[in-house]
Amino acid sequence: MINLMKLIVGLWNPGDKYLNTRHNIWFVTIDQFVKSNQIGDFSYDNKYGWEIISPLNPPFEWGLSSVSEKVVFLKPMEYMNKSGAAVQKIMNFYKIEANDLLVIHDDIDLATGVVKMKEWWWLAGHNGLKDIAEKIWTKDFSRIRIWVDRPSYPPQDVADYVLWNLKKDEIDTIQDRYLDIDRMVLEFISI
Repeated sequence: MINLMKLIVGLWNPGDKYLNTRHNIWFVTIDQFVKSNQIGDFSYDNKYGWEIISPLNPPFEWGLSSVSEKVVFLKPMEYMNKSGAAVQKIMNFYKIEANDLLVIHDDIDLATGVVKMKEWWWLAGHNGLKDIAEKIWTKDFSRIRIWVDRPSYPPQDVADYVLWNLKKDEIDTIQDRYLDIDRMVLEFISI
């Protein structure tokens, strides 16, 4: 039997005022994945200031075919553009390779309703991805890119736009695409 370790990270901005913003679009999906697959509950780590589900606390194991998968789910409690330090610490602690890292994030270059899985994709000006790539010395990791679209009319600053709250129809669209996201995460875990 092969034992592998995967890391799944959701990028976000902490705090109630950012909870339902476009930047935090992944937040709903990673929590829903953990809940619907009965993985456990995130616990807050006072020492490092992140929320985590790891094989050490609580213990769990994926039994997918002949591969026993251990998965760490991480929510850095830093602002998105400072997520790299937490990712680096977890990867070093568990000896996780970059090809076993999946980052779930917002993407303004995707149209409404689009969700894409990408491996070793360019950073597209995303500050959270840039910080991770700088800290782990590579951009060769997988991502699930979730649409937030670009501001259309009137012209807006992108930084302001991604911090606006999602509209109800946008939240509904996320829910409609959840099974696609769930499938992508499970496929990544089983690779």
